[in-house]
Amino acid sequence: MSRSHRSIQAQVIILSLAFTALIALSVFLASIVSLYHSTLRATTQSAEYNLQTLANTLRQNVQEIDSLANWCTVDSTLRNFVFGIRSDQQLLDVYNTLLNKYSSQYTARYLCRLVVTDGDRQLIQQGTMVSQSQPLTLDSLDQLPGFAGGSSEDSWTMLAEDPLTYNHKLMIPVIRTMTRMQSSAKVYLMVSSDMITDAMRDYALNEGCDLFWLMNGSAWRLENGALQPVAPEDWQPEEAQDLRRYELLDSQTRLYACGDRTLVAYPVGYHDLYVAQTLPDAVIAEQFPDMLMPLLWALAAILLLGVVLAMLLRHVIAVPVQALQEQLHRISSGDFTANPAIEWHNEMGDIGRGINGLSRSVSTLMQKRLDDELQKKDLEYRMLQNQINPHFIYNTLNSIKWMATIQHAPGIAEMTMALSRLLKSVSKGSERLVPLQEEFALLNDYFTIQQYRYGGTITLDVTYIEDERLTQSCLIPRFTLQPIVENAIFHGIEPKGCAGSITLTVAHDPANGDVLIDLNDDGVGMTPEQAARALADPGPEDAKAKFRHVGLCNVHKRLQYSFGESYGLSIRSTPGQGTTVEVRLPGEPEQKGELT
Repeated sequence: MSRSHRSIQAQVIILSLAFTALIALSVFLASIVSLYHSTLRATTQSAEYNLQTLANTLRQNVQEIDSLANWCTVDSTLRNFVFGIRSDQQLLDVYNTLLNKYSSQYTARYLCRLVVTDGDRQLIQQGTMVSQSQPLTLDSLDQLPGFAGGSSEDSWTMLAEDPLTYNHKLMIPVIRTMTRMQSSAKVYLMVSSDMITDAMRDYALNEGCDLFWLMNGSAWRLENGALQPVAPEDWQPEEAQDLRRYELLDSQTRLYACGDRTLVAYPVGYHDLYVAQTLPDAVIAEQFPDMLMPLLWALAAILLLGVVLAMLLRHVIAVPVQALQEQLHRISSGDFTANPAIEWHNEMGDIGRGINGLSRSVSTLMQKRLDDELQKKDLEYRMLQNQINPHFIYNTLNSIKWMATIQHAPGIAEMTMALSRLLKSVSKGSERLVPLQEEFALLNDYFTIQQYRYGGTITLDVTYIEDERLTQSCLIPRFTLQPIVENAIFHGIEPKGCAGSITLTVAHDPANGDVLIDLNDDGVGMTPEQAARALADPGPEDAKAKFRHVGLCNVHKRLQYSFGESYGLSIRSTPGQGTTVEVRLPGEPEQKGELT
């Protein structure tokens, strides 16, 4: 990093620290004074509001259950049943009356038992646990918690297990007494503790706090979804004295000091029932060391403001410098694309516009060089192509001269027609790529002339074409095969001094789908060094013969110009046995090749 960059970063840090120091004292003093009281007040009121919501739900349930118990004491059908005014034949009417009333209650799922009995001879019951417990009889009534000697005042005062059930779930007895003259009967309800725990299940409780159910001076703590009794020695709450700092929302809310915890309790509204929760320890602590949390919050706020200032200053100064540096790095890596994002409306933007101008100038220069190279390549291609035509015409006319000398008539017409077709093909346009079938036609015309020259001692056979459609779909540079066949005749078969043959095959390369054309002759062959030299550019000693001996190097370079470096010619040859020249073409020339 340069000295100027270090200076900018140092200025950003110094300004950030100065700004942080100016606001630190005021933020700290304000937070240290108000944080404790505001947090305590907010936490207490939040707990109070949650308890009010929970108490309201439970109040509706308790009210409905009390209403059901009171209804049982005044319903004429039930009264006539327990006091023996009607015969037992009307028991079904009594059962249906009780069932219909029970089923219409929202709290029916919490009513484990609903018993109406005179304790002596009449007994009828309903509830969720009737079929899941031991049979309830007149003799076993006293086993029910609070039944023996119980009265309405004993309702909602205890949590006890039903000894006749198998799951030992906690129940709350609700008792009503009905009298008629000298007779009395009881209505007994057992309310499942699920009514309490279900309402508490979705209660928003802070971590480290406990939720309680208070009933008749006893406390039950919610643990793992169930109510657990609190031992009397652990439950000795004292009503808090200083309530002003808590700013309670409702006058019915009670605050208790229970050991080192503060308890907020709110009444259900009936039968001295409360729901309560403890406040977090950090909220109710009054010692100064417990103010570390507000202090940490204040310091975090100061730090955040300092970071914001540093970010702003960095955005104004450091970020533009970094953007300019990155643009220069891209230019040095060869990417001369202009970046409009660095052209800000300030002094930094002037530098950015200068850098972008430099990038555009370099890009324009490079594009011009590229266009020049493409033109040079195109001219070189055309030069290589044009080298073939006069050379070929020269050899063809020479062959016609030989035939006219030795035969005086037959074959001249056919050779002339073949020459005419060849000259027409040479002069009929500037297409670089032609279908294989057109190239085969050119090759056939050329070979017709050569057969007359050599008196029929050479043959050209197409021995295998993998797919006839290739002759129409596969494209090849014009006059590619003719120079290969010419080299096979002049440098392979003719030096042998006897008859010879050339075979041609067309197939796909199974590895990548390229088209392979093999031209095989049975001539004198060549050494590996001669094969390599045939595809290389001619040296200075061959410069004079370059035009007259257009060879395989010319064809190889034209194929690479057309299709790429992976295509062209390859030679396999064995001295004394013959030579195979392989032409590799792309399988999809419309995508890989250079079109017209």
